[in-house]
Amino acid sequence: MANDELTAERRRELLAIHQRERQKYNATMDSWVDLTSPPGDISELKGGFGKSYALARESLDKMEAAEVEYFAHLPRITVSTCPFCQKPLFRSVDVLGLDGFWWRSDASPQEPQPCSHFCVLLGAVSLGSHSPLSAFDIHPGPGAPFVLPRLLALPEMTAVVSAVSMIDGATAYPVAYFARRRPPVQLLTASWARTNFVYTTQLGEHGWRRADELPDGPGFESRDFALRQWLMGGQLRWCDPAGDRTMLSPASPSTCPFLDIPGPRVPQVIRASSG
Repeated sequence: MANDELTAERRRELLAIHQRERQKYNATMDSWVDLTSPPGDISELKGGFGKSYALARESLDKMEAAEVEYFAHLPRITVSTCPFCQKPLFRSVDVLGLDGFWWRSDASPQEPQPCSHFCVLLGAVSLGSHSPLSAFDIHPGPGAPFVLPRLLALPEMTAVVSAVSMIDGATAYPVAYFARRRPPVQLLTASWARTNFVYTTQLGEHGWRRADELPDGPGFESRDFALRQWLMGGQLRWCDPAGDRTMLSPASPSTCPFLDIPGPRVPQVIRASSG
């Protein structure tokens, strides 16, 4: 493929290739375990190991190729707008379905360069009546938009909530955080749909913690779904869901369409299907 965007048909093909090769890889590794269990002639063991390794390596290469093509051509969409410089925020959210690799908790796609005010993208997904099937566990966030009070307590931090309609019938609610002066990275948190926060400080020190853990000791992040107070205080803005998310709404906070959206107020986990 050239630089064209990933089509729904090609996406389905890549996901099918990945799942098929993963099943072949698992079967090959199971057969290798059988080979390593005595009794057996050592020459037969070496021959079987070599064949099993080659088959496993081939499947891994095909899985990696499917992922590389998927991420290379996944569309970068506008998910928000910076309240300080009005620059749109582009990210590679997979709006074609929650079964895409982007929603995998260990995914780390290369993203377009954001403005200097951007800090982190969080989000929620309202599944409605949709019941997605996936080859891996998905952590899409709660079912309604929320803010993290700890982040909004950082100097000049502002969050922007928006809505993205997904092709599979779900509605995603990106919540992007911006600050006039970006805080130290270790004070931020894991990006949307990720379960671990891995970071490198300005001093080159590496660290990690669970996505819901606090940065300065025991305890877990607190989510606030009562958005009205943050809107009235000016720490939360929004993009009109009828627009293209390239402008912040100038309307009164009392008219915000993201108030009191129904949905689970706890993180959702969609377990991998057994197919």
